[in-house]
Amino acid sequence: MFADRGYEAVTLREIAKEIGYTHAVIYQHFPDKWHILVELSNETIGLMVQNFDAIAAKHLAPKERLFATSRGLIQFCVAHPQQFRNVFFGPENRNGVRAGQYIDDIGRPLFGRFVQLFFDVARDEGLPSKDDLVVAHTWWYSIFGLATLMVIQGVVPDLPDQTLVVEQTLATLWAGVQAVPRLPKSAITKRSDRSRASKQQQLLST
Repeated sequence: MFADRGYEAVTLREIAKEIGYTHAVIYQHFPDKWHILVELSNETIGLMVQNFDAIAAKHLAPKERLFATSRGLIQFCVAHPQQFRNVFFGPENRNGVRAGQYIDDIGRPLFGRFVQLFFDVARDEGLPSKDDLVVAHTWWYSIFGLATLMVIQGVVPDLPDQTLVVEQTLATLWAGVQAVPRLPKSAITKRSDRSRASKQQQLLST
């Protein structure tokens, strides 16, 4: 219900009716709907961690584990869109905690596994940026972003096959981390300066 109608629109009474209980019975277990969302979120993250560990255990080489667990994450999210939406598309204010911080906190066991695995791969494969958190997060964000897009979009007949898109993304990311060392912070500053200069020039020319 949270995923279909939005967290704010759903009441505890409606949840009770949906599952065939009185709202009084629901109150015995959950004082409010926020605690239901917490339970659903923790359960989903737990399943994602189990999925990661089960896939990782089947592959000895770090690179194989990275590719397999990346595929597995996307497949899990696409196969369980409602659970995914409950965790990651929920309300911005999560009982006084910003959604991004809340998700980072409960998802740390999963996120940490991906980052550590990437470090293992970087050392094993001799990548130019070993133990670099920015590069590891770039991989993680790209995989998670693709999973999010596929959950939102669903299967669209006129678009390329999702499996092929996943494989192309993995191949592209791998080629990138092999060839491109992590950009220094100065590169961000320079780009920001160029952007500001360009905007100022546009204002002066109008």
